[in-house]
Amino acid sequence: MTVLDRISTGWKAWALLFLITFGAAAPGVFLLPALDRDESRFAQASKEMLEENNYILIQYQDELRNKKPAGIHWLQAASTALLTGPDAKQIWTYRVPSWLGAAFAVLACFWAGIPLIGRRAAFLGAALFGASLLLTSEAHISKTDGVLVFLTTLGIGALGRLYLGTDRPGRMAFLVWLTVSASFLIKGPVTMMVVAYAGLGAWVWSRAGEGKGRDWWRPLMAWQGPVLFVAMVLPWFLWIQAATNGQYIEGAVGKDLKDKFTGASEGHGGWFLYHLSHIPAWFFPATLFFVAGLAASVKRVAGTAGLTAAPVRRYALGGLAIFAVLAMLNYGLALVPPFEAGSVAETLRTLKPLPAWPFLFIAAVWWMSRSVPVSPEPADEVKGLRLILAWGLLTYAFFELMPTLLSHYILPAYPAFGLLCGYAAVRLIDGAKMPVSNGAGYALFALGAVALLAVSFPGVTTAYMADQAGEFRTASAGEVLAAWTPYRDYPVWLWWGGFALAGLALIEAARRHVMVAIVLAILSSIALGWHIRIYMLPSQLWVQPTETARLALEDVCGVPGEGALCNVPAPARVLALGYAEPSFILTLGTQNLHPPQTPLDLPTDAAAYPVVYLLNFEDRKANEPITETAGRLRAEAERMGACLTEGDSHYAINYSNGDPVHFRAWRFDWGGCP
Repeated sequence: MTVLDRISTGWKAWALLFLITFGAAAPGVFLLPALDRDESRFAQASKEMLEENNYILIQYQDELRNKKPAGIHWLQAASTALLTGPDAKQIWTYRVPSWLGAAFAVLACFWAGIPLIGRRAAFLGAALFGASLLLTSEAHISKTDGVLVFLTTLGIGALGRLYLGTDRPGRMAFLVWLTVSASFLIKGPVTMMVVAYAGLGAWVWSRAGEGKGRDWWRPLMAWQGPVLFVAMVLPWFLWIQAATNGQYIEGAVGKDLKDKFTGASEGHGGWFLYHLSHIPAWFFPATLFFVAGLAASVKRVAGTAGLTAAPVRRYALGGLAIFAVLAMLNYGLALVPPFEAGSVAETLRTLKPLPAWPFLFIAAVWWMSRSVPVSPEPADEVKGLRLILAWGLLTYAFFELMPTLLSHYILPAYPAFGLLCGYAAVRLIDGAKMPVSNGAGYALFALGAVALLAVSFPGVTTAYMADQAGEFRTASAGEVLAAWTPYRDYPVWLWWGGFALAGLALIEAARRHVMVAIVLAILSSIALGWHIRIYMLPSQLWVQPTETARLALEDVCGVPGEGALCNVPAPARVLALGYAEPSFILTLGTQNLHPPQTPLDLPTDAAAYPVVYLLNFEDRKANEPITETAGRLRAEAERMGACLTEGDSHYAINYSNGDPVHFRAWRFDWGGCP
């Protein structure tokens, strides 16, 4: 028994896989501040569920968030209630579901791959997927994607067992429906779509290869599955529709989902082959075997009985050509300026059915395969690879063709890609030679490593800091850079460790020491991830505007609930002018106000004091310049005899929109100054 056989068998395999992702993401869970904007919006909505004891409505202060279902908010509220409570205002408790979800996704990947490509390949593929930068990043962000990829991968694992044949088809079909139902309450129909792509793709592939698709899918049609779906999903949708007077579906489907398919929703567009271009960094370190995995799997399925290489090439090249044309069309339409509203030209410009291509491709292959003669079934490994390829490639194509592009959308395809990498690694261990594919994989791995090393090196952040300092209008670049001096340097020993490990991984891969190369590649990813999550990002307060706002408020003892630290009364809330990021509300309290709710006049009731304003003098969007508002507040304080305490200037860049912020906190106390 080899080393790989020993570590991929028994409880230690599951424990090791869990710890790879769980440990890699842990520093980010606890050390990174609340991120804007989606993470803080999700967490704040979950926080308000606890505060108001209302687990039906999803709201951000007084605004309904009719976008995603409530499942992720229930999980976040449960973890926070169990670990701290909403009064703690700590983001890490809201990240726990994503953290656990990502770690369990790696276990689901291993479980899914065992019958499809064998235990050894599944273990290596799951390990590489578990160390990938996108997964470990989503693991410490309190959104839907960590839980989503777990449920999706678990559903595919059950589907794969149905596809290959199992002595428990009813249980596996029930598990597919359970994951689809639970995921629908997390992020709508995403898991359903991915499972459908994998299942339909594999079925049509069997029909094209052997002249018959078989009826392995029939257990999914049993009444228990649809009933389970309705029982899990329908009650909450009825409740939320009633609670919002019918607005939820209009907002979630008629607005949020529709916007993602008709244009770059909220400005989230992208360049040609957007998701493919992110693979070197986001799929690192699995990129070392990604090209070899694609090449080896396609070669294996192309040589099976009944499906010769010629039809495979015909289907694959035809589908690839259509995909390339649609991808260019998708990108080109985004560059066309809008026409007159309601015109035929504008309708054609905004009508983007391109993500339907994977289903159309499946239908076209099915149509062309009607005359294929019946032949014996191929080996389980071939069928398993068909399912994995359909899962990964069709999911990738769907998200690549969407008008709205965000780099994490592609995550449900990454477990499939990881399994392909594991398959290639085992082939190489067994002596296969793939010099061209290996060389391409080495280049892809090196590209990702260089990109990650470059963006996380102190010299690069310092250069970016110098460039951004010139964006301020209310302070000179010299003043800003002087204030940012403490953020220029941070420890780099993990950076050097990641650099060395990545280099050694390439060397060992070239020497065909595959197992050693995989271990080194995973360690390099963990080292670089820890460097970014422990040292780089937490130290860069100059791109963390809410943390910078807290520093400004501390100058005047203006943080709600922290009056004991200053031996003076703390304000009940902070009134922000020129700053409205969700992390401000999450970390400082739901009661705090931001534009346009912030009052522009001082209260006349002595009981309302102390009053603390957070002023952003760089705000360029307010109807009235901040300087005029500040001048009026100062004049009111003098007229009322209130004491004004002014804090120092604090500078930051709001990474959510790229705008500079110049914070000063003003504290007003009733009565004259001592």
